[in-house]
Amino acid sequence: MSSDANALAQIELHKALAPQYAYRYSFPWSRLFQEDWHGEMISHVQSDAKHILDLGCGTGFFLAELEAKHPGSVGLDISHEMLKVSNEYVDNARLVTGDAEKLPFQPGCFDVVFCKGSLHHTRDHVGFLTNCRKALGPKGRLIMSEPCNDNPIIRLARAILYKKSKHFDTGDEGFRKKQIVGLCEAAGFKVTKVKMYGVFAYTFAGFPDHIGILRYIPGAKLLTKLMIGLDRVICAIPGLRMLGFHIVVVGEPAGE
Repeated sequence: MSSDANALAQIELHKALAPQYAYRYSFPWSRLFQEDWHGEMISHVQSDAKHILDLGCGTGFFLAELEAKHPGSVGLDISHEMLKVSNEYVDNARLVTGDAEKLPFQPGCFDVVFCKGSLHHTRDHVGFLTNCRKALGPKGRLIMSEPCNDNPIIRLARAILYKKSKHFDTGDEGFRKKQIVGLCEAAGFKVTKVKMYGVFAYTFAGFPDHIGILRYIPGAKLLTKLMIGLDRVICAIPGLRMLGFHIVVVGEPAGE
């Protein structure tokens, strides 16, 4: 599928998904998990960063937390329906409707570009990441989190889900660690950090629109806290960290 055809497909897909994303974040325990995930990503922002882009900001829940810590952040998404939801959660947000594969910004205008689950919705991965690099200044930083397929069981389950579920496009995919590092390097990035994220909390607290069992369990928020802690231990142990559902990657323009 061409980039233009994929862009149209993603617009139509996310037009229907916008209300579902709002539902996903509506539970206290789900918000707790998402806030931890967002905190992990935001922790990699350099102290002097001023101009920040949330690329593929969707319904704006990550952008809201980013804006609270780094006022003036910009959110871009291809789906205007998603941005209408985003506008409800981020007061005075600077929102842009645009294609992440054709960024409407001047080169070098951002200190940080965030991509939370954006790359796997594109088809020209190196082209997408190259645009991210061009949008960054020489001391800029790319911080992204993408589905990780290092675990063969997760890889198989994700492939089936992406093909069978109406919530995904058939061209969406996850990445192996070596693969995503290679894509970043091909786009001109030097990868400085790679971390696994999310196992049990990701599965049971992250997506109540898919797995909603915590809705029926007393003390779900406390249970989510415990799962977040357990996930951190698992993702820090060699041999077990491949159980992580997402991979957090930090990169900087190479040669700078």
